[in-house]
Amino acid sequence: MLIDSDRTDILPRADLCIVGAGPIGLALAFKCAANGLTVALVDSGDFNRHPCRQDLFGSVELATEHHASLDLTSHRGVGGTSRLWGGRCVRLDDIDFAARPHVPFSGWPISHDEIARYYPEALDFLGFWVDEELPPLLIGAEASAEFVEHWAPQPDMVELYAGRLRVEPKIQLYTGCTVTDIRLDPDGKRVTGLAANWHGRPIEFEAQAYVLAAGGVENARLLLAAQRTWPQKFGGPEGALGRFYTGHLTGCLASAQIARRDFARQLWYQRRADGSHVKRRLGLLPSAQAKHGLLNTAFWLESFSVSDPTHGSGALSLIYVLLSLLRLYPRLAQGPAPSPAQPEWRGYQEHLMNIRHDPQLLASTLQVLAQLTLQPFSKRIFAVVNPRNRYLLRYHGEQRPDPTNRVILNDQLDGSPLPKLRIDFRFQIGDAESVVDSHIVLDRALREAGLGQLTYLAEPDKLVERVLKQALDGYHQIGLTRMAADPRQGVVDPQCRVHDVANLHVAGSSVFPTAGQANPTLPAVALALRLADRLVANPA
Repeated sequence: MLIDSDRTDILPRADLCIVGAGPIGLALAFKCAANGLTVALVDSGDFNRHPCRQDLFGSVELATEHHASLDLTSHRGVGGTSRLWGGRCVRLDDIDFAARPHVPFSGWPISHDEIARYYPEALDFLGFWVDEELPPLLIGAEASAEFVEHWAPQPDMVELYAGRLRVEPKIQLYTGCTVTDIRLDPDGKRVTGLAANWHGRPIEFEAQAYVLAAGGVENARLLLAAQRTWPQKFGGPEGALGRFYTGHLTGCLASAQIARRDFARQLWYQRRADGSHVKRRLGLLPSAQAKHGLLNTAFWLESFSVSDPTHGSGALSLIYVLLSLLRLYPRLAQGPAPSPAQPEWRGYQEHLMNIRHDPQLLASTLQVLAQLTLQPFSKRIFAVVNPRNRYLLRYHGEQRPDPTNRVILNDQLDGSPLPKLRIDFRFQIGDAESVVDSHIVLDRALREAGLGQLTYLAEPDKLVERVLKQALDGYHQIGLTRMAADPRQGVVDPQCRVHDVANLHVAGSSVFPTAGQANPTLPAVALALRLADRLVANPA
C-alpha cells in the first residue's frame, strides 16, 4: 500500500527493505509479499512519468561521449526504466556463463540453469501469457537464428501494477524517498538500517534484510558512499565495486539481402495470442565464437526508411514519392534510416529507378499498403516487410569486461543528498573489431547456405571506426557490482548477497559478470525471482 507522506508517526520496520521500484524491485517485492514477508519498497520518484527526483541526475559527470545522459537511460519513480523501455526481452546464452579464454574476466559462478528455470515466471511477471519458443534454425556450421527476442505487450510496469501496489497489504510503498546512507553495526557485518530523505524530512528504515535494486549506477553509488565510512568493505578501494562497467555496442554496419522470402519471413516479427511479438535474432554458434575469438553478438533485420532508395523496392519508393509530393511524408515518417543526404532531385531519381525496375510493382505496392492498413502508424512496433527482401542489419554486440570502465565518487554534492558521481565508460578497439569480424563470419555463413549476403555501409578500412562512432550505452548498466565466488573478484556472491555484509543484497544487471548479446531485463528479473526464493527461505 502507498504510505501517505503526511504521516509523522511512522517508524518503518519490515522483514525486507527494497531500494528501487523498477521491474527488478517490483518482481522481488511481489514474490516476497506473496510468500508472507512484509516489504518496505522505497523509491525516490512517484507514479508520474516525470518523477520529482529526476534532478538528482544532475549530480553525474560523464567523462566520455560513449555514455548516454542518465535522464535518457534511467527513470526515478515507480516502474523505473520500464517507463522508457521498448519491452524487448531476451534470454542469456549458455556461453555467457563460461570462462572464455579470449574474454578476460569472463565466467559466472553459477550456471545458466540457475537463471533459466525462472524465465517462465519472469515472462509471466512482465506481462506475457504465451511462452512459445521458436524451433532452432541453423545457418551452416557457424551461425544460426535460434536467438529469440520477446516484445512485451505492455512494457510499462506502472500500467500493469499500479493498482496492485496501492492495495497490497504486505508492501509499504514509500515514494519521493531517497536513500542516502547504509548503516552498519559496529563490526560492519550487518546492515542495521537505511537512512533516507522522505519528502524533505529524515527517515530510517529497519528490516531483517535489505536489497539494492535501484539500477546499476545508483546501486554502485550507494555502496561507494558507504565505503567512505568503511573503506575496507565491499572489496576495499581497489576491489571490483564501481568497476567493470559493461554494456553493448549497437548500430547498423551493413544491409542484408535475403535470398528467400520464406527465410526473410522467419526472421521477421510474429504476433502471439497475448498481443506480444517475437522475433528471431541471427548470431554465431559458440563453437564459431571460440574458433574466431569473438564476443557474443546478435543481429536482426530492421526496415529501411521508405525515404532511403537503398531499400531497392519499387513499391516503397512509389509510396515515398507519392507521400512527398502530397507533403504528407514528414508527418508519417518511420524507420531508423535517415532521409537521403543527396539533393532531393537525385533522391527522386534513385526512387524512380527502383519503380522502373520492379517487375512486381503493382502486387508489391498492394502488399505494402495492406501492411500499413493492418498495422497503423500509432502502433508501438512498426515495421514494413520489404517486398525485395532487403533490410538494415542491426547488431547488438557484447563488450569485454574492463576494470578501467568505472564510476567514482566526487566530493561535490551539488545540493543533492548523494555524492556527485563521475562515470568513465568507453568502448575499446577490440570490442569494435569483434563486431566487424562477426559480420564477416555471418556474411560467409549466409552466402554458403544460399540464404543471403551483406553489403557494408562503409569502406572496409572504415568499419571499425563506424562501429566506435555508433557505440553508445548506459542503458544496460552491467557489471558495477559483479557476482563472483571470490570476494576479491566481485561484490556479491552467487546468491546476490554482498560478500562481507550478511543481510545486504544487490539485484539487477549490475551483478552480471558479462553482458552477452541479450538485453538484460528478462534475465535480471529472473535472477531477482531466484533471490526472492532465498529470502523467503531465510529473510535474515
